Amino acid sequence: MAAADIEAALLKQLGADGAIADSWDFAAANGWEHGAVVGVIKSLEAAEMLTTKDITHSSYTVRPEAEPYATQGSPEAQVFAAVPPGGISLAALKEAVAGDAGEIGFRQAMQMRWVATDKSSGEPLVVRRVEAVEDAVKEQLKTLLEGGQLPQADLEALCKKRKFLQYSTWKTFGLGTWREADFKAYNFEALGLPYSGGALHPLLKVRTQYRRIFTSMGFEEMPTNNYVESSFWNFDALFQPQQHPARDAHDTFFLTAPATSDGFPEDYLKRVKEVHEHGGYGSAGYGYCWKR
Repeated sequence: MAAADIEAALLKQLGADGAIADSWDFAAANGWEHGAVVGVIKSLEAAEMLTTKDITHSSYTVRPEAEPYATQGSPEAQVFAAVPPGGISLAALKEAVAGDAGEIGFRQAMQMRWVATDKSSGEPLVVRRVEAVEDAVKEQLKTLLEGGQLPQADLEALCKKRKFLQYSTWKTFGLGTWREADFKAYNFEALGLPYSGGALHPLLKVRTQYRRIFTSMGFEEMPTNNYVESSFWNFDALFQPQQHPARDAHDTFFLTAPATSDGFPEDYLKRVKEVHEHGGYGSAGYGYCWKR
């Protein structure tokens, strides 16, 4: 179901009834997932088209592993039923009531004083301490599985002590009428913000400003496309290492004539070479063989 359909149904029912008591019941009545309905409610609430009130639900459900106890009996009742009048060894009892029911049931039956261990005859035997027992846990689980209700004390005992129940909580919403909500006033005749397209890039604007400053001071702009700068002055003298990706950021052209440049001061060349290879002036250098 699309959100638009849920929104239309919500507003229609609010307009007719003035309120929706519970979003969970509303979603169930229309066959929708409650999460989808909540998403639409949140959107309408953000737009101030309705008001909501939180409703917290809780329930106890029988855990899957405890469902067989509603028909077969509680673990302690199964253990009691497996103990004959003359007693039974613990090993035989575990075979008679296998799995978790045997371990849980024996411990619980001992606590409830339904059974005891008799060591008077040599081999320990599990014997009955009472003639008959009433399996209240079986009846309680059966009642819950059939949709019945139990006192809160019994529910908490089955959930917290016996771990036979799962306690769950979830939140739903009660919806107030949108007719009573305060709507924000709109001026439909107001003009929109002025369009700011077509502006220069900030860096271009800064370059233009500096160009105007220097030209107003008497400087003339050089036709740089008519000059070729040696890579020595452009890279090496600025201590940018040779064969380094940093040089790829600049356009480098290789000429046929002259293929190389010369005429550099020899003492300056030596200082550049020394700094590149071994460092200097606080630098550790690059540690490679600088080529002229």
